[in-house]
Amino acid sequence: MSDFNTDASSDQILQDIEVDKEDLHGVSDIVTFAAQHRQSILDAPAVLQVRNLSKSFNGLKAVNDISFDLHQGEVISIIGPNGSGKSTTINLISGFIKPDSGLIDLDGASIAGLNVPDISERGVARTFQNGRVFGGLTVDENIALGFHKRLEAQRPFKQLQRYPVLRWLPLLAETAIALVPGPKSRQEKRDVAERVEREVGRFKERLGNRRNDFTYTLSYANRRRTEIARAHISEPKLLLLDEPTAGMNQSETAEVLRQLQHLKAQGHTILLVEHKIELVNALSDHVIAMDGGKIIAYGDPDTVRNNPQVVEAYLGKRREPHRVYQAGGQKDVLAKQNAIGASDAIATVHESSSKQDTPKDSLLSIEAIDVYYGQIRALQGVSIEVPKGAIVSLLGGNASGKSTTMKTILGLKKPAKGKILYHGRDITSLSTRQRVKSGIAAVPEARRIFPAMTVEENLLAGAYTRGRGADVMSDVAQMYDRFPRLKERRHQQAGTMSGGEQQMLAFARALMSHPDIICMDEPTMGLSPKLVEDVLEQIVQLRDQLGVSVLMVEQQAELALSIADYGYVLQNGRIRLHGAASDLLHNPAVQEAYLGGPIDE
Repeated sequence: MSDFNTDASSDQILQDIEVDKEDLHGVSDIVTFAAQHRQSILDAPAVLQVRNLSKSFNGLKAVNDISFDLHQGEVISIIGPNGSGKSTTINLISGFIKPDSGLIDLDGASIAGLNVPDISERGVARTFQNGRVFGGLTVDENIALGFHKRLEAQRPFKQLQRYPVLRWLPLLAETAIALVPGPKSRQEKRDVAERVEREVGRFKERLGNRRNDFTYTLSYANRRRTEIARAHISEPKLLLLDEPTAGMNQSETAEVLRQLQHLKAQGHTILLVEHKIELVNALSDHVIAMDGGKIIAYGDPDTVRNNPQVVEAYLGKRREPHRVYQAGGQKDVLAKQNAIGASDAIATVHESSSKQDTPKDSLLSIEAIDVYYGQIRALQGVSIEVPKGAIVSLLGGNASGKSTTMKTILGLKKPAKGKILYHGRDITSLSTRQRVKSGIAAVPEARRIFPAMTVEENLLAGAYTRGRGADVMSDVAQMYDRFPRLKERRHQQAGTMSGGEQQMLAFARALMSHPDIICMDEPTMGLSPKLVEDVLEQIVQLRDQLGVSVLMVEQQAELALSIADYGYVLQNGRIRLHGAASDLLHNPAVQEAYLGGPIDE
């Protein structure tokens, strides 16, 4: 791949992608252009060839005899319900999981079974489903790490690193060069700095003034942007993106879409896993739909998204509308957020009978808290009340203070001002452990299950404050009754399960502590539309069947308000709006403060 230089033809492609609709000759021209581009891609050489690839976990076929080709300059998206094998496929190609059988060829050379560094050295770069950056490094340092495999002058004898007995030689040489750099290594450092500058420039408005900040201080969306830049800086032959816009709102998703369209116009080869179907349609040359570890459809985006088998797999079988939720909301919320095709599977809702502006009979109260990160004030005078047996949604754009509020409630951040009351008792100075013992549980962002532990070990970890006994094992049995899929996988390592299954486990683990309130951070992140509906139904059941209160941070504002009793909208660390969820749902000020425009704006 050339050094980000584009010729006239790629510039024209980019112009065709981003030009205003009124400047086009019509929809037919767009369709014709896409079809011609799709056909020309198929005539290009195959960068990736997958043949009869299979992988099982404890007898469960996660990937079952799949085959496909990815051509140079082509963008293929893999869609399908959670547990269909999408991320497992990405992990097999990138070397994080070894295949049981099948072939994976990159530029005609086999990479199946190679370790991660070897596959990366051959030109594969990736992002991860839940986002992985080095929190103790700055944005620039994180991005620069993506080019480490391409270094020459600063990594003499790097080919010896694969031999354990000789591994000390390249490490010693790299240390010496870092202490006393020569002309070539100094020039290489300058080259890397220029590349980092270019990558940051892709997200200049978002990352430009955060380059020297540690990434743990960034919003979730900015961490994802940093990860994309880190993957791309090495100019890989194959770029693997696992749900790059998970946790982003509509305007942020549109921004990332434009960046990916730019990469496509430059001729990058991309394999994408994504649940946001409108992004898939706008970006992909071809789409692979998976279910049960198998490929059930392949073709252009419109053909696949309208395939009846795909619609059924992704949204579930059609059924008559029924009432699932008990709080304020609107019809077709999921259809608007995850458009893949019309379906009657979307649950209907009715308005909350409560019309109070603020909740009463509080279980948890946050009173005028200020929270700082160094000199930066993340929360200013924030007050929130969570009633007994209610669902409260905490809304706001990225970096608005939602996760900081959650961390403060859990004791992970100490407020500089204000207090937190729980059951009327001041718990501001209590440790996280004491708060959990008192009945405050958490389902953290990106689920944070223990990947190397089994499902049952994760559940037992949720009851660590209670000790071990017959009552704990009885609760484990109840969790298996509530989440039958977990019982099927009780001895499986949690890290090998799908995102939806891990979310079920995170719910069940939180319930093992017998909480009065559960704080949930982005519970629907990275889930397919059908599983989003299932998760929302489970949240409502926590309230209606178990009497558990829920404080929920959620990027999808309409989804959150569709099941909530009350809502608060944060903006720049302050509460801008609050009131009954049914009132906020149709309040245009919420859209102004939180929701972005549609993805194609």
